[in-house]
Amino acid sequence: MRSLRCLALVGVVIAAAFTPVGAAATSVSPIQVEMASAGSASRTQVKVTNSGQTPLALEASVKRMDLDEGGNQTLSRAGDEFLIFPPQAMVAPGVTQVFRVEWVGAPDLPESQSFLLSLSQIPLKNARGQSTVQVIMSMGVLVNVAPFKGVPQVRLVGTGVEVAKTGKRQPTITVENPTRVHALLKEATIRVSSGSWSQTLSSTDFSQMVGAGLVQPGKRRRFTLPIELPPSVRSVQADIDYRPKQP
Repeated sequence: MRSLRCLALVGVVIAAAFTPVGAAATSVSPIQVEMASAGSASRTQVKVTNSGQTPLALEASVKRMDLDEGGNQTLSRAGDEFLIFPPQAMVAPGVTQVFRVEWVGAPDLPESQSFLLSLSQIPLKNARGQSTVQVIMSMGVLVNVAPFKGVPQVRLVGTGVEVAKTGKRQPTITVENPTRVHALLKEATIRVSSGSWSQTLSSTDFSQMVGAGLVQPGKRRRFTLPIELPPSVRSVQADIDYRPKQP
């Protein structure tokens, strides 16, 4: 199959934690990709493994993604910033297909941009005389592309207490990123306290229970932390030790 520049990138909606949607017999790795607009980090790979018993036809596409303060996604049409090869692939049972992803947009990117890379199943025609129901699936990968230079920051701008439908009370934090490079709150250790009570959420715990914690350049995000507050706690304070990984 010939290489092409994708003119439209990801038409898939995935969860806020960016968990891929798909059949149990198919897996995609990684589910989040960190890229740069220049250098060796401007190229990466995504692997799809077909553990099922039938061939799987896939098509790659991408869309630009923006998040509001609550983490709600807005997807829009992307340009020709990526080169994806192959753009389509037939994955045989038991085979792992590698999709090569390369940033071919501006090397002097003014600020980070986020995308959803979608690997969507293409329905296959049934053999003559056969009648079957096909379950069409799509797998999503979060792709962040950062400027070649720059260091993100995270500032705490607010805290609160949220009551879930179950009655559980949990702390919330609102953070902002004043830089031109996206930040990932999963790279932070967060301490929540009230009087003599305190609890610390490690970066590993945040990643596993909340997700990547993407905070786009110049934006704010509000997160509900997976911590159950004691009945006596009515308000909280928070401290964030943010240590972004060096590229």
